[in-house]
Amino acid sequence: MKKIFSLILLTGWFSNYFGQITTTVNPTIAQMQALLQGNGVVVSGLTITCPAGAFATFSNGNAALGGLSSGILLTTGSASFVAGPPSAITTVDNSSSGGGGSALGDALSGGTTFDGCYINFLITPNCSTLSISYVFASEEYPEFVGTGVNDVFGFVISGQNPSGPVYNNKNIALVPNTTTPVSIDNVNAGLNSAYYVANPTGLIYDGRTTVLSASTSVVPCQTYTMTIGVWDDGDPFVDSGVFLDVNGLSCLGNPTITAVANPSTICGAQTITLTTGGGIASGTYTWAAPASGGLVSTNGQTVTANPTAATTYSVLYSDVNTCPGVPLVTTTTVSFTPPPALPVSQSPSGSICSGQSVTLTANGGAGTYSWSPSSNLSTTSNSVTVSTPSVTTTYTVTKTVGACVSSTVITVNVNASSSVSITPPSSSICSGQSINLTASGAGPFVWTA
Repeated sequence: MKKIFSLILLTGWFSNYFGQITTTVNPTIAQMQALLQGNGVVVSGLTITCPAGAFATFSNGNAALGGLSSGILLTTGSASFVAGPPSAITTVDNSSSGGGGSALGDALSGGTTFDGCYINFLITPNCSTLSISYVFASEEYPEFVGTGVNDVFGFVISGQNPSGPVYNNKNIALVPNTTTPVSIDNVNAGLNSAYYVANPTGLIYDGRTTVLSASTSVVPCQTYTMTIGVWDDGDPFVDSGVFLDVNGLSCLGNPTITAVANPSTICGAQTITLTTGGGIASGTYTWAAPASGGLVSTNGQTVTANPTAATTYSVLYSDVNTCPGVPLVTTTTVSFTPPPALPVSQSPSGSICSGQSVTLTANGGAGTYSWSPSSNLSTTSNSVTVSTPSVTTTYTVTKTVGACVSSTVITVNVNASSSVSITPPSSSICSGQSINLTASGAGPFVWTA
């Protein structure tokens, strides 16, 4: 049978189809490794054994997956078509990826596997318990439960066992509180049904598990090898998949390191403060960021920075309990947006005469306003003010919201005042005679007698 094994990755394709789960196929090894690695572990040497198009990153997964938002996707078919609703078996979810089986897949299934898609890597933990959250989904549900085509996936670890012989390809993807592997035949509507969801909203697959955790005891600071993968069992058809939580492969019981940027949104050149905590007094904190981050210093629980663009800052924490070279890591992000537009209008529009008034309105929404110059204004601190200028005046209005400052200018034009002189005739006239009267100065003129 054909499996889609979906691993969720934070940098999944951000095209949002009305909130549906979305994927980007064929992420790089660096992307896969960075988003697999979680708190208190270092992942290295990752390799991918998957046909092109069978693995992906995903995002917008909360509704479809019961709480997993993003991560890595491994499949036995095409990773491009996982958005629902659930459907009958079609060419989308019933075609071979072209991948082969493997000895590990055969050992996990107890049969012959096809369409394998798996990743191998090294992992060094800071702790005594490793854990990873995941969701397994399949188009095999419910028709092929118990028919001998039990598609298989595994989270397989090898290395030092703190309580006995070394782990040798130990599968830790088990039904909670049992030694039973999670699979089509072992988790379904009739068996271990508490961990099964039929016809999941937002997925093309006809069934999935709830969010499960695979965990195992390890020796801190030791390096382990791990394989995560999925295989069709019995034949190369009908897809299955597993979704791994973003940064989900992590340590249980480690301190939770926090990081906060203040302010977290800026509109231009500005100094921000970065603060971290969560460790012990003797711990060390080291900050890192790309050049756009403008870090003034890199060491300490509180540092400052002058970012020039949107930036993600990382803080690495180590103490006497963490492994050398294996710090705890967390991040915080500063958003960088241009100042919003600040339209300003005048009513009535057009020029006015000296002594007349106009209303000036800044249409910028909520915020703190300031007008200048203050002369001839009814107020300088509201979005609306009345101007009664005696001469043409250009006003500047500024709106501040947090760290974001916008400003606009508007000019109120005042007509020049006129002085009128009338030139009378040079001599007296008789009744019935005509004369010419001349007015000089700015018009227009209205004559009355």
